[in-house]
Amino acid sequence: MNKAEIVKEVLTERRSVRKFTPVRISDEAIEMIINAALTAPLALGDAQTTHLTAVNDPGLVEEIRNAAMLKSRATGEPVDPFYGAQTFFFVSATDLSEDNIEFCNAGCVIENMIIQATALELGSCYIWGCLKKLKKHPEVIEKLQLPEGYEILSALAVGYRDPDYKCKDRAMMGYSKL
Repeated sequence: MNKAEIVKEVLTERRSVRKFTPVRISDEAIEMIINAALTAPLALGDAQTTHLTAVNDPGLVEEIRNAAMLKSRATGEPVDPFYGAQTFFFVSATDLSEDNIEFCNAGCVIENMIIQATALELGSCYIWGCLKKLKKHPEVIEKLQLPEGYEILSALAVGYRDPDYKCKDRAMMGYSKL
């Protein structure tokens, strides 16, 4: 299989996973995902203002999960915004610019990690909505040991997909070819 076919296969297999098993991913997988993140395209000079944090410590994973817990709009019951994943990645930045290009950088970093996780046959889910709630817990944020002045922009949950979870069919966006 040539490179283009491999990339096409990985991109076709990628799905957002919203139910993970409690099994932790290996340190080797974490390193491969970090290395994929480090190859992401960033706006000129932003490598010095972008930071990646990998969290695999069981205690800290649970503290983060509890701090970011959401309530279901339908039932009011607690909802785990990390879907049971045992590994989280956070992309942070400092010196946010007027145009907020740092959020685009974070998206590029997350996408590279998603592609690598998929190639490793791991599930992943881009996390954003619960971060505002997480930021209300500075005692938990402090444990992430972010460099001074950095704030979390995006996150990724990674793990093994629960075999009972059925991923949604991919919805295709429209496009124009001119």
